[in-house]
Amino acid sequence: MTVPARTLLLVVLFAAPVYAQPSAQFQPGPVWPKLSQAQRDQVMRFGEDFKQFIGRAKSEMTFVGEAVKLVEANGFKKWPVSPARSDMRPGSRWYAVNRDRTIVAFVMGTEPLSKGARIVNTHNDSVRLELKGKPFRDSFDIALLDTTTHGSLKNYQWVNRPLALIGRVTRTDGTRVTVDIGHNAGDPVLLIPDLAPHVDKEFLERKNRDVIGTEELDPILASTADAAIKALKDKYGLTPDDFLSADLQIVPAQMPVDVGLDHQFVGAYGHDDRSNGFAAFRAVLEVEKPRKTAIAYGVNNEEVSSWTTGVASEWFRTLVAEVIAAQEGTFNDLMLRHALGASQVLVSDCTTAVNPDFPQPFLPNGSARLGWGLVFKEYGSGRQADGEYFAEVRRLFTENGVRWQTHAYKAGYGGGTIAQWFANANIDAIDVGIGVLSMHSPMEVSAKVDLWELYRGFKAFLGAPMRAATPTPSR
Repeated sequence: MTVPARTLLLVVLFAAPVYAQPSAQFQPGPVWPKLSQAQRDQVMRFGEDFKQFIGRAKSEMTFVGEAVKLVEANGFKKWPVSPARSDMRPGSRWYAVNRDRTIVAFVMGTEPLSKGARIVNTHNDSVRLELKGKPFRDSFDIALLDTTTHGSLKNYQWVNRPLALIGRVTRTDGTRVTVDIGHNAGDPVLLIPDLAPHVDKEFLERKNRDVIGTEELDPILASTADAAIKALKDKYGLTPDDFLSADLQIVPAQMPVDVGLDHQFVGAYGHDDRSNGFAAFRAVLEVEKPRKTAIAYGVNNEEVSSWTTGVASEWFRTLVAEVIAAQEGTFNDLMLRHALGASQVLVSDCTTAVNPDFPQPFLPNGSARLGWGLVFKEYGSGRQADGEYFAEVRRLFTENGVRWQTHAYKAGYGGGTIAQWFANANIDAIDVGIGVLSMHSPMEVSAKVDLWELYRGFKAFLGAPMRAATPTPSR
């Protein structure tokens, strides 16, 4: 029997295999149910490592200090003052630090850096309280610290909670004193007292952001000014004048904890953005001998502005120029421009996941969800990534089994991004990260599996081997 051509076409169409099916496993959705037991064990171990790290890294300086320990323990050497061509062999591992607040760790590729690099960029600072130039003041015989804010935070979230004072003071003779009060056993803590409900009648009409004014964020330092000065002198040898050149921060004293009975979420201060930074520097450790030089780059002051240790500083360009000069034996500005133009970057930062208690600002089918994998952030300057580059990164993640989702806001909502700096340097750039709850608060919440998938995404991007999970030994 002769089959009409039209009928044959319909049979072929409906009988043909659905070629989209192999990628169906990478459709957005909860990641945990898709993992093997060995993979789940890896996620939980990675989460524990993260909690230990971020509990110690509560400022940009402590982040850099912890990152240096991490990379040095894995064979990275400090970038020399006068690098030689013989140092630039493929697979060699280096790190450089700018003013103790910015860090780069990189693995040399088989191609020269003049042909471009793969960069993962994060930022090391988080919202916090800082001290004013003359920070000591008395109020009704109680010594307080006079503070200001770093970044956009909700003032009322910082009252009635244990706070720590950390950082460094530099004396006029150049000596440096590291300060850490509130983290060790037996340490006192600072605290900003709120009004009791018995006496707050005159304040009840304040709006959300004004419940606690910025000039009211002054924690108790001691019972009297004399007692405070004596304590600082006895413990650290500091005088009030030394605080004019102090780089001190007031941060939550609480250590990271698991959130939820299944232990799948982490509650901690500083997710934004030291969680992405942790994933980036853990990922670069896994890189062995990439084709393109693999770079993890953590900058400072994203929450406020750039300055000497921020993304707009010339320090990073200078480092790239030094590597090119060491490799090539010569250097000119055009070589640097070509190297940047041939590079690609993932600018990684946190974004706000759908809040189950306050879902109203979010897109039900377009905003990030906890536990759904890493996030492509489709807002801010990072959204301007060319479609060709977005497609390349999507393909790379999908081919390596990295679970991902996208995030966008309703009109009028959303945060910023520093991807624009890389784009202005003619580098292909796109924003990725993880979703968090309670963003910019003293206790942000993330999903361990999202951080794990981000780490795996960074590994794939930087050219690290994507090894399978090792089964857990039976007990």
